[in-house]
Amino acid sequence: MNPLRNKFAAWTAVAALGAASLFAAETGTAGGHRHGRMGAFLSSQLGLTAAQQTQAKSIFQDARQSAHPVRQQLQQTRQALRAAVQSNNVGQIQQLAASEGSQVGQLAAIRSTAMAKVYQILTPDQQQKLASLRQARRAAHQTPSAGAEN
Repeated sequence: MNPLRNKFAAWTAVAALGAASLFAAETGTAGGHRHGRMGAFLSSQLGLTAAQQTQAKSIFQDARQSAHPVRQQLQQTRQALRAAVQSNNVGQIQQLAASEGSQVGQLAAIRSTAMAKVYQILTPDQQQKLASLRQARRAAHQTPSAGAEN
């Protein structure tokens, strides 16, 4: 297994868990949004205060706003990449693939920066609970893959 890929996957899981837990302030459990239900669950698991939920909501709204133009660029890049593939333009494929990688990296940086800000508003107990949730998620993901190796 690639240790760098595992570390990236772990941080992605932390960011996803943290982001989902904080979207509870944005969408109610009855709102029909998947993130709202999961966010409500995680928010209750971490015991976020109303002030923490408000802070986190603001942080993630800012992150979404920052990510919006990058996501639009990424969508355009992917459309152009599909066209380059169809026209067999190898040079353009290489250029667009590099652009796509850069844009995906920008989005990861935006998400990670937001999660780092949110992590700072958590109490040490909440940080530990989040780490425990992350470990449980990692264990759940490792269990099926262990059987696949046989």
